[in-house]
Amino acid sequence: MATMRGTLVVLVVALGLLATACSGDNASSAAGEPDPPVGKPLLPDLAPSPPQDIQIGRVQGKWHIKFSSILVNLGKGDFVLRATREPGSTWSAEQDVQYSTSGAKPIPVDSPLAWGGDGHEHWHIQRVASVWLVPLDANGKPASDSKERIDTKIGFCFYDFTRLLENGPEEAVYSRESCGHEDDTKIGMGLSVGWTDNYVYGLPGQSIDVTGLPDGQYRLWTAADEQRWFRETTSENNVSWADVELSTEANGDRTVEVTDPGPAIRPPS
Repeated sequence: MATMRGTLVVLVVALGLLATACSGDNASSAAGEPDPPVGKPLLPDLAPSPPQDIQIGRVQGKWHIKFSSILVNLGKGDFVLRATREPGSTWSAEQDVQYSTSGAKPIPVDSPLAWGGDGHEHWHIQRVASVWLVPLDANGKPASDSKERIDTKIGFCFYDFTRLLENGPEEAVYSRESCGHEDDTKIGMGLSVGWTDNYVYGLPGQSIDVTGLPDGQYRLWTAADEQRWFRETTSENNVSWADVELSTEANGDRTVEVTDPGPAIRPPS
């Protein structure tokens, strides 16, 4: 019964979000407030997978490690963000926290939004996920927590990409279309329970410049919501990693080998 009720809550809030998402016609997509919250809050839990599809290649003449970034919602409620603005001004964003019986509570958040930047031409939550590279010492431990080598990805437009866990809806609820158009003044985006949002290695920003970096062992860290903008069930799983080895061949070509794929995403117990 609890699972069915949770699914109904997901659908009610999701339909409200999709109805408010911009389609280029703001007059027909006015963002209505969610129903008053009843019951207990159902928080999302944004967790990054270890970097995937790790490879190396040239980007504008420089050597870059490339990777796919994956965020998954391991929580009990959808991650839902709505934002409004006056034409040409900055966005004011709210996270809608769902409740177990019905409705949701809008909570103002400081997360900035940015336009485009990855060829998708829509709005993103700026730097909600980041990836950086650090060397490993002789004992295989990260030698530094500095972020001198970091990705340039602008951010995530959240929507349901792949179903990972059985406790989530069988079909995608949130679409990339909900991330809006450049001139919109109301947008909404979301990630269902048990679903992932993926950004593949071929997209702009899904790489780190390693030109001139010595051969050796490195750790590729990835983090979600480092700024703690959003309400989540926990922040203990907001960081993940994979270990790699950089090498240079006799002809000058660089190679990368994954030596440890990092911790697997584990569903909540």
